Amino acid sequence: MKDLDWRIRLLGGIGMVIGAGFSAFYAFELKNQGLDFNQFVMLSLLAIWGGSDWILKGVSKKYTK
Repeated sequence: MKDLDWRIRLLGGIGMVIGAGFSAFYAFELKNQGLDFNQFVMLSLLAIWGGSDWILKGVSKKYTK
């Protein structure tokens, strides 16, 4: 995955961060209902981590060329 264009990495990273926001919102809704929400919190944390990594790699690839 080293040869991806920086725009694709940036778009994928932003999509992951937005998905993390939806996952966190759904987790808090489940928490308010008293249901199990741990898997959605972990999903949102991993998506934030992966999305920020892709954004960082996309931006750095843009400025290193």
